[in-house]
Amino acid sequence: MSSIIAEDVGPTSRRVPYRIGFVGERNAGKTTVASLVADRLSTRTPVVSVVGDAADVVGIAGTRAGTESDRACVDGDLGLAWEVHDLDAGVDAFARNAASLDAAFVVTTPDGLDDVAAYARVADERGVDVFTVVTRFGESDRDRLRAFDGPDLAEYFYEDPAIASAIDDGAVPDLDDWTVEAILIEALQPDRDDPETALEALARGTRRTVNVEVVDRTTGDDLLERFREAGHHAAYFRCNCRCHDGHVLARRDPETERDPETAATDRV
Repeated sequence: MSSIIAEDVGPTSRRVPYRIGFVGERNAGKTTVASLVADRLSTRTPVVSVVGDAADVVGIAGTRAGTESDRACVDGDLGLAWEVHDLDAGVDAFARNAASLDAAFVVTTPDGLDDVAAYARVADERGVDVFTVVTRFGESDRDRLRAFDGPDLAEYFYEDPAIASAIDDGAVPDLDDWTVEAILIEALQPDRDDPETALEALARGTRRTVNVEVVDRTTGDDLLERFREAGHHAAYFRCNCRCHDGHVLARRDPETERDPETAATDRV
């Protein structure tokens, strides 16, 4: 099962494919998280393809969420053609597909944190960046999550019966003020830089993608303009942190890439 959400955006072949996969045990919420991420991407980028069970959910929601005005929004665009892969449950399915992914997210409940280690081993063997996403989180699970010794936590989602109800109805859940964009941030570049270091890294070609935390949207807009004036793709991403409002990510345009060996040491 697959679906493509795309506008006529001209030379889409110039967009760089970026493939993220959602894996995990059965009934951990894998399809739910994949659907949430794909739906959000459909509102902020012109080219998104969805593979797996999440395609059925996003296929319904995409017609309401993905509008031309949304995709041209002020949040910006990194020039990527996103692929969201909702893989079959289990480690074996991940092992078969890991090599084709740029980043993977192991979706688990607090009770299933011990299962993440098997997925982490596969990711290490295949050379794939891997992160953890926790569903059905409750405040009583906070100490257990702090003690978790596994792939970095990309995001957690609180226990909410409305989420399961929405998925059962074939719809993407409404999380109100909770954003899933932190998952996209981690997939692209988990390391944070200050603005000057980020600009220099892109100029020198030592990084292809940089990530800068910003305290508020006004600061973010100013930084977006600086990256764009320097000739880079740039976009603003929200997060759920209490100490800052979001992140600005910027990506070096492949046409200005000076050192092709960078591809072996950094993300797209």
